[in-house]
Amino acid sequence: MPLSVSALQRRSPERDQADQRPAAALTLVMLNGRMPVAGGRLVLVARDQLPQTGEDPRLPEVYLGEITQPDGGGVTVRAFEDDDDAHATVEVVRSTHQGSEAKDQPLEFATLRAVATALADTEPVHAALAVTAQAVTAWHVDHPRCPRCGEVTEVRRSGWMRRCPVDSSMHFPRTDPAIIVAVTDGDPDPQRERLLLGQAAAWRGNRFSTLAGFVEPGESIEQAVVREIQEEAAIQVGDVRYLGSQPWPFPRSLMIGCTAVWESGQAQPDGHEVVDLRWFTREQLRQSAEQGSLTLPGKVSIARALIEHWLGHQLPESGW
Repeated sequence: MPLSVSALQRRSPERDQADQRPAAALTLVMLNGRMPVAGGRLVLVARDQLPQTGEDPRLPEVYLGEITQPDGGGVTVRAFEDDDDAHATVEVVRSTHQGSEAKDQPLEFATLRAVATALADTEPVHAALAVTAQAVTAWHVDHPRCPRCGEVTEVRRSGWMRRCPVDSSMHFPRTDPAIIVAVTDGDPDPQRERLLLGQAAAWRGNRFSTLAGFVEPGESIEQAVVREIQEEAAIQVGDVRYLGSQPWPFPRSLMIGCTAVWESGQAQPDGHEVVDLRWFTREQLRQSAEQGSLTLPGKVSIARALIEHWLGHQLPESGW
């Protein structure tokens, strides 16, 4: 699945050994939620070249793990907001870029959404780094205080845990499971079989995708699939099967890709989260995508992977 490259060795035991990591470890610098990219790759800087700065409890340095290719070594992430420390650090990033093989490529600080496809195509290891960095830094920004007493928590385990100094409670990065489903009508003839796609209320134009929703407390994956499809499309589905998963750090989801088969009911959008539903045969989907009357998710998303898995081949890139 896209963004699911496993080339990052997380080295969990090393999270308790911050002082023993080599000073030459690499660092990914993030500025206002954006990361430095040039030529489809992240610009990583030597950790010992970064200026010494005070650490913001909302933006601590986090040890991501170790990569073997293409750069090698342990990698941390440091996130900054616009201030003097950030400007000095960005200058180190620019200097590193000028001394790299990608110096002829423009350097930009971009959001992960904007560069995920380029990273996945050019350097999948960097895509894995970016996904992890995005998720863990967002957690620190959103959860600097103890949910029990409101005290500012202390960073522990190289950024992978926060501890309350008042009640000693420990808090870890959250991941929210969500199901995403390719629903078909079950026709045994591949030429007549149809796939259900929906349009979210927030989308404009002709955007359509597979249906999705969060898993609720006490639910299994299969139960979540049945409930979400009934809520959003007013149909009953069965034969739920797991296909694959994908981290989706916007801000902290794990997308669980499934297939399901229509059993009963007429598809009707709920009018709140989903405003339109359409069934497509393979030929209808192919023609609509090629003619531009249907815009599908970009190829970095698991939704696109589910659609193309059902279709049987890849479509030209034209997604959002």
